[in-house]
Amino acid sequence: MKGKCKMILAAVLLAAGLLVTAGASSYDHCADQLKVLGLFQGTGEGFELDRAPTRAEAATMLVRLLGKEQQAKELEYTAPFTDLEGWEQPYVQYLYENGLTTGATATTFEPLENCSAQMYTTFLLRALGYSDTDGADFTYADAISFGESIGLVDIANCNTENFVRDHVAAMSLTALNTAVKGSEDTVLLEKLVADGAVDEAAAQDMLTLFDRFDSYVAASEQMSGTTKSDLSADVVATVSMDGEKMLDVTMPLQIKSDIDMENMDQSVMAMTGDIHLQMSEALAGEGAETSLDQTIAYYYTNGVYYMDIGGEKVKMALSFDDAMTQLGDLSALQSTEPLCLIESIEQDGDVMTVTYASSGMNALVGSVMQSIGMDQIAVDIDLGQIKTEVTIEDGAIKTMNLDMQMSVSAEGETLTMDMTMDCTINGLGDAVTITLPDDLDTYEDLLGGADAPAA
Repeated sequence: MKGKCKMILAAVLLAAGLLVTAGASSYDHCADQLKVLGLFQGTGEGFELDRAPTRAEAATMLVRLLGKEQQAKELEYTAPFTDLEGWEQPYVQYLYENGLTTGATATTFEPLENCSAQMYTTFLLRALGYSDTDGADFTYADAISFGESIGLVDIANCNTENFVRDHVAAMSLTALNTAVKGSEDTVLLEKLVADGAVDEAAAQDMLTLFDRFDSYVAASEQMSGTTKSDLSADVVATVSMDGEKMLDVTMPLQIKSDIDMENMDQSVMAMTGDIHLQMSEALAGEGAETSLDQTIAYYYTNGVYYMDIGGEKVKMALSFDDAMTQLGDLSALQSTEPLCLIESIEQDGDVMTVTYASSGMNALVGSVMQSIGMDQIAVDIDLGQIKTEVTIEDGAIKTMNLDMQMSVSAEGETLTMDMTMDCTINGLGDAVTITLPDDLDTYEDLLGGADAPAA
């Protein structure tokens, strides 16, 4: 049973990591939403989200997002490119006439060549009214970084190494909820409706989703933008192996934190509570105790992590600054909420129920693992339903209830975990005080090297 125990521990730790940060095609729901608006039609083979987009397809999307498809179809083809089939000509003609493309060469457009992430980002920025020519707002070389700065490009919707039609759908949906140049209050979809390019009735559900998403993000930022927080959390999890229940876990916790964003190692945190485990006999071993009740207390200060588990007190050096440096761009997970990961948002009064697209979340986990060099590990992780229900009071989140399922498969065995976490925000800002134990200097080194002074 040692292998099973290791898998359970790995899954619990992995789930905890995912909560801190927040297969085939991942953004089918984005493609479906765009199709309702008449902006993404697919091909005779369907959406084909798992292959690279062509330059001709990207040109078509640009014309549609400019709201000029009907106007383009009325043009006579006079552009100098001789390598176009009939269907691409109106779109390329419109772009050529309006100085939005000069082709690949003087006489070729190369319509079947792949469109890169950089090129498609450039197209979307042009649709939003930004220029990369005279009086340039950005250059082709910095298109992606400029897109990040205005909320168009995020960690989930763009893969520069393997850019496929999946990302076209995700980025295009994000563009529709991005403000057009010169107007903070008008997003691209509203402009397309106002211009008569998208039917207002067809756009209503999407505009409602955008409004709810913006409110959800703003409320989340109220919490994440405050360095001091005090919350209560009740965590309940059931872990099974190949369909057989192995472990029930309940953890009522009190979590207080004071995060120093400039110097993470100077952050202070305190998490106290209890852990209750109920194990199957197969997991615990024949004749062994199958239940465990333990008081736990974890503290962090001055770059050292302190653990008091049932009176056993140990410490270890843990540098958040080093970890964030290693993660690099993944630190963006802490400050962004990718629209493409949201499948739906229902609202009843002050309560919002946000359902995440599991396929998109799986893709995000894959990207994270790839970025930190863990993509070669022979473990298959599959996130099932992920749903969070939040209560918003005075523009900030007051309660948050998370429900998620996850399975981890390795070496022919599959571990599944169903977990809920109910949180209440007790306080934010200067009203929060954190008290650390007086005996932190007596904790024993777990790994050695934890010699920073206790605060």
